[in-house]
Amino acid sequence: MFKRHIMKKVLLTLSFIMALILGANQTFAQGVTTSALSGKIEDDKGEALVGATVVAVHIPSGTQYGVATNVNGRFRLSNMRVGGPYKITVSYIGFKNNERSGIVLALGQTLNLTIKMLSDAATLKAVEVVGRKDDVFDGNRTGIQTIVNEQRINETPTVSRSIADFARLEPTANLSEGDDGFSVSVAGQNNRYNAIYIDGAVNNDVFGLSGSGTNGGQTGVAPISIDAIEQFQVSVAPFDVRQSGFAGGSINAVTRSGSNKFEGSVYGFFRNQDMAGITPIEKGDIATQRAGLPDFSAMTYGVRLGGPIIKDKLFFFLSAELQRDETPLPFNASTYQGNSSITDLNQLVSKLNGYGYDPGGYIQNNSFLNAERFLARVDYNINKNHRLTFRISNTGARNQERFQSGTQNINFQNGAESFTSNTTSAALELRSSFGNSYANKFTAGYTRVKDDRDPTGNPFPRVEISDGQGTITFGSEPFSTANLLTQDVFTITNDFEIYKGKHTITIGTHNEFYSIGNLFIAFNYGSYEFSSLNDFLTDQPSTDYSRNYSQVDNIVGDNSQAIAKFNAGQIGFYVQDEYQANDRLKLTAGIRVDIPIFQNTPTNEAFNNTTVPLLSQNYDLKGARTGSFIKPQVMISPRFGFNYDVNGDQTLQLRGGVGVFTSRVPLVWPGGAFNNYGLNVGGVFNGTDVFNPDVNSQSPGAIDPGNVTPSGSIDLFAEDFKIPQVLKADIAVDYKLPWGMIGTLEFLYTKVLSAPTYQNVNLKPSTSNLTGADNRPVYDRRDEIDDTYGRILLASSTDKGYAYNIVAQIQKPFDNGLSFAVSYSYGDSYSVFDGTSSQNSSQWRGLHTVNGRNNMNEIQRSAFSAGSRVLAQVSYRKEYAGFGASQIGLVFTGQSGRPYSYIYNDNGNLTNEDSRERSLIYVPRNASEINLVDITDDNNNVTKTAAQQWTELDSFIESDKYLSTRRGQYAERNMNRAPFLSFIDLRFLQEFYVKTAKGHKNILQFTLDIFNWGNMLNSEWGQLRTVSSEFQLINYEGRAADGTTPQFTYNGVQKNDPAYANFDDSGFRSSRWQMQVGVRYIFK
Repeated sequence: MFKRHIMKKVLLTLSFIMALILGANQTFAQGVTTSALSGKIEDDKGEALVGATVVAVHIPSGTQYGVATNVNGRFRLSNMRVGGPYKITVSYIGFKNNERSGIVLALGQTLNLTIKMLSDAATLKAVEVVGRKDDVFDGNRTGIQTIVNEQRINETPTVSRSIADFARLEPTANLSEGDDGFSVSVAGQNNRYNAIYIDGAVNNDVFGLSGSGTNGGQTGVAPISIDAIEQFQVSVAPFDVRQSGFAGGSINAVTRSGSNKFEGSVYGFFRNQDMAGITPIEKGDIATQRAGLPDFSAMTYGVRLGGPIIKDKLFFFLSAELQRDETPLPFNASTYQGNSSITDLNQLVSKLNGYGYDPGGYIQNNSFLNAERFLARVDYNINKNHRLTFRISNTGARNQERFQSGTQNINFQNGAESFTSNTTSAALELRSSFGNSYANKFTAGYTRVKDDRDPTGNPFPRVEISDGQGTITFGSEPFSTANLLTQDVFTITNDFEIYKGKHTITIGTHNEFYSIGNLFIAFNYGSYEFSSLNDFLTDQPSTDYSRNYSQVDNIVGDNSQAIAKFNAGQIGFYVQDEYQANDRLKLTAGIRVDIPIFQNTPTNEAFNNTTVPLLSQNYDLKGARTGSFIKPQVMISPRFGFNYDVNGDQTLQLRGGVGVFTSRVPLVWPGGAFNNYGLNVGGVFNGTDVFNPDVNSQSPGAIDPGNVTPSGSIDLFAEDFKIPQVLKADIAVDYKLPWGMIGTLEFLYTKVLSAPTYQNVNLKPSTSNLTGADNRPVYDRRDEIDDTYGRILLASSTDKGYAYNIVAQIQKPFDNGLSFAVSYSYGDSYSVFDGTSSQNSSQWRGLHTVNGRNNMNEIQRSAFSAGSRVLAQVSYRKEYAGFGASQIGLVFTGQSGRPYSYIYNDNGNLTNEDSRERSLIYVPRNASEINLVDITDDNNNVTKTAAQQWTELDSFIESDKYLSTRRGQYAERNMNRAPFLSFIDLRFLQEFYVKTAKGHKNILQFTLDIFNWGNMLNSEWGQLRTVSSEFQLINYEGRAADGTTPQFTYNGVQKNDPAYANFDDSGFRSSRWQMQVGVRYIFK
């Protein structure tokens, strides 16, 4: 039965593919931007030929590169166009010309050739290199990197059509999908510590709000059409000082360019509810509980065109793409674990309607994304020595974010966010050569980003209601109430190369300048918390009230003038020597200096004169105060790399290096100090308040902007704060195996040199402890050192933390239509603070601790720890003479689940450190080490005794591989992982050749992409089980009569309960298979 079920799904997929074929048959029977070429010219006796002429011609565009060999017979051609094919001609008096054709250059590659010349008397056969397909044996390669060329782009399954779809092909990359699309963590580092370049210009979201790390990423939009990309390069440890701005990885992309032929494509991709699976189930669940997605549609369509303006001289490329996506997010109300029934929720809606407010629905909260992407590029061969490229692009997006209900949450639709983003980017690159000894590349870039985040629905205070094991939330999204951001980013880079003998010396500079404007007033409409739905319905006071407001004016929302404006920059200089010691060994050594620069923050004299002395009695503020800021720090990055061709025939290669990498710091972190200094944004934090639905008359009422009372939170930075910096050491061996395969074994070690850490210096140190086995310190969050303010966050730097990655890989370059790559990688990383939030206060509040966040200075497992990852990509292409071609590509990904911690559900009262705690649990040896109390219903009837709870809790501890080893100790951060997950994605491509009247071969192309194809074959495959990063295992129920002994209950969850590991049932990477069909017409 099982085999028949699998066969049925296989036949279903094949039938769909055949339908495309037959249907078509019936109708029609700082980044790195360039490549380089180097090598040695010898006679037939191996002697160097001095002054030989080497000319490389880029066949599609006719672009020529020429140089003469030096006294060692060596040559180097830099700043060459990516791709090809190239034809290389070597000439020398008294010798036959030597020609090589079909050479293709990968992005960032320096292809090394040794060419032997024969005398005029000898017979010379032309040599054709038919598209060099492997970029592993590259003398310029030292550390981990992955090249994704046009061929791999075409064969890789992609539904989201985002950079992440291709960055995942790097074995050390780890993807996670959130509200903003995919984020990419590389080598166990923060996803915000990546560098993203398009055509050499910075394309990072330098402010650091988007999970994807790209401009406009908060909407989930891709920054550029995949159709406009020629190649990607993901570099993890390139020991080339020209590459910087990252501690994780560098993602470089170069756009397509025009050639001497007019070429283009018109395309469209589509999916809807009929192209997705039904609800995944566990064994034993009844089929009637399974359902398909509600009606939706997602469409992307576009066009690209390139060609000559002047043959061999001037070329253009244009790209335009529109995206219209709707993503359904279904919710089964019967799975909600809170106390309230549908009848109770309807009663709540009626009360809100009585206020004149519509909260929206909570069953099906769809998200929407409309986007437009445009790009234009011009390439100009000024003359044989100078070449100019100019590119301009614009991406606009409008997104209504999901606000999905779940088993523990009822979320009403008008509590979501509506996001508009627009990014304009331009880049100019001038590549020059001066004789045989010098070359230069100048790059300038400018990017303008405007993000406007608004709440959906009419303005209304945010309300959160505790509902037993669930939470009910409605009202305006609190972080969207006043939220505007503008970014202007300028970049200037210049690399000057000197070729002297066996040395290539680079002298360069890279400079970035930022101008930021950020209006951010969270909870501007007011925020209320209630302990039960009944309390809200009967107009009882809230248990907690908070609101932030402008101290510059009395305006609520985006029109307030309380905008934080600041400038920053980073200046970089470097020098490097690439030494070709001999034909086998290449050494690279260089040093880079980066100097981040920040302007001073506004001054709060009252804070400096009164509060700073009070804080200094308990904490070392490290020179931090308002009106003064981070002092310029000279960040030095020495690097050394090597590449050794052991046998001299590119069959065994040793490579590696060691060096320092300086990342950018997300500007939202230091930017907090320009917003939160006590006089720009104020705050009220009341224990109770009567609910008021009018957002314009919230507490504290109208203020006098001319007579501001200091209040709110304060963000401080130590004067010696350093931006993130790591040391990387890499060693690798590449070996040519039988049948054209290449094996690689690589090890990377990353050591933190500087990373941010936080303290709330307005929190008084603990003076007492809990009693019992769990005797952690307790605090009094309401008794601040200076109650004029709320939290006062001090950011400083730590040098604690490390990561390591091991990669084993076997790959076979494309040959006779077949290619594959299989890798296994394992990575682990440890940190003090992970930096997962955009707000400094949340950085501190989000930490899982035992003794308190201010006492956290030891490393524990990072949230970015990757664990095991298996990656396999297989592609096969079959050409049919004169008719067309079929191609199928599969990508298998198997990886460890994300790390999570076991914490108490304590509502901020276990240690009273903050209103929301994340205290790691104590793992009891026996029942005497945890004070469990009976669970009772509303009538005070015991529903579960303490003894029964202990039996269940003891069973859970024993069933957990980690917790069972921690009895009598505290649980550690992130030492558990969600279940292992695995996916198989499929892409089928069918081409039909269409011959035009002029003899051109155009192509009609049909594609079928299936994400999680395994789930299509069997509902029990490809299931993604997620566990919250902070699993609340035990409930805190207050103190015993002695006032110091904590009391607890256990919710009874077991490892096989859905409450422990939920199915991820939405997004591209989910437990539900999804399909996309595409059609494309390529004309030439």
